[in-house]
Amino acid sequence: MRIWTLFSILSLVLAVGGCKDSPPAPKHDHAQHDHAQHEHDQPAEPKADEPAGPRIETGAFLLALTPAQPKYAAGKAGELEIALESRGEWHVNQDYPIRVAIEAAPGVAIPKAELVKDDAKEFGDEKVRFLASVEPSTAGTHEVTCDVSFAMCTEENCILEKRKVAMELEVQ
Repeated sequence: MRIWTLFSILSLVLAVGGCKDSPPAPKHDHAQHDHAQHEHDQPAEPKADEPAGPRIETGAFLLALTPAQPKYAAGKAGELEIALESRGEWHVNQDYPIRVAIEAAPGVAIPKAELVKDDAKEFGDEKVRFLASVEPSTAGTHEVTCDVSFAMCTEENCILEKRKVAMELEVQ
């Protein structure tokens, strides 16, 4: 048994020692290709109960929640913009019942918490745009979230989406 142990150790030493004479592995040349995300790749899905941020962009669409005005003041009504834009061969499904559910932290009232197709300021194959009214009552930073349900299609395929975007509303 001892001879087999010695033989095993000797084999291991020779194998490791032989590696020193091997030519080094070629270095990976990053300049020869693009490591950026390809247009058709989808980013990892955010958890359903967590907003992805004020914008989500995939190969099929861009969904963004942005201020519709430069400043917000306590006691003065304002608006936020929710925009959905198609990308590449994708288009917004005109027949799917698009829906935006809006919530805000205490200190900001949302007069109309659910928006549908008829509420859209712009509704087309390439872009859908909503303006949501907000009524901040206190100064400070307040989170606003939007759950958006929609469908994106190509000639061959449709995908149903439910995404959540959020932004910090700065109120003076």
